[in-house]
Amino acid sequence: MAYFEQLPDLLYASKIKKSGYGDYTRIKNIFRRYKLRDDVKKVAVQFYKYAIPLGSTPEQVANAIYDDPDLYWLILIINDIVDVHSQWPVDIETLQEMTAEKYDDPDGVHHYETYERYDSQGNIVMKKGLIVTPGWQHEYLYNADPVVKRTLNFEADTYSVTNYEYEESINDANRIIELIHPDYVGSLVADFENQTSYELNSDLEDDTTKKTAIDLVRKYY
Repeated sequence: MAYFEQLPDLLYASKIKKSGYGDYTRIKNIFRRYKLRDDVKKVAVQFYKYAIPLGSTPEQVANAIYDDPDLYWLILIINDIVDVHSQWPVDIETLQEMTAEKYDDPDGVHHYETYERYDSQGNIVMKKGLIVTPGWQHEYLYNADPVVKRTLNFEADTYSVTNYEYEESINDANRIIELIHPDYVGSLVADFENQTSYELNSDLEDDTTKKTAIDLVRKYY
C-alpha cells in the first residue's frame, strides 16, 4: 500500500476561461494528510523500539518488519518524520561525506560538554553532556558536614565535541525509532483509509475524486 497512491484525487481548475468553464488537472489531494490518533499513541503495547541498520531505507525497514516495502509511510508517520534527508540515519561513508561538505574542518570543535561529577556521597551534581562555553564555572556543595564547597571549571570538567562527533550523535539518535507491532498494522491502514477518504458531497466526481469549484476560492479538504 503506497502512501500517495492511496490518497484521493483532486480535479484542480488549472485554466479558467471567460465563459466560466475551465480545464482541470488531476492531482493527489495531499491536504488529506493522515495523522496518527492520540488514542492509538497511548496504547504502548502496540509499539516497540527499533534500531535502524545503518544504510537501510524506510522501504527496506518496512519490508523487513512488515514484509511490504510500501508500508514505509507508516514508519515515517509513527515517528513524525517529514524529511528523511535530515531525520533518517545514513551510513558511515555518507555521514563522513556530508560532514566534510558541511564544515570546513570536520575535526574542528563544534562545542563543549560537561563530564559527570559527584559529591562526597556519590550523588550526581553535574550531568554529563551539558553544553557550556569557555570560561564556564559551577560551584556546588561537595560535603554537608562539615560544609565543603567546590567549583567545577571549564578547563578540568569539560570536553570538546568535534563537528563530526556532533553529526554522528544526531545520526545515532535518528537510528532509534518506534515501530508498531505487525498485528496492529491492519487497523492503522483501515484508519488511514477512513481519515483520507471523502465524505459524500456535491463536489465529488466519484468516491475518490473531488472537483474544485472555479468561481470560488475554496479549501481542498
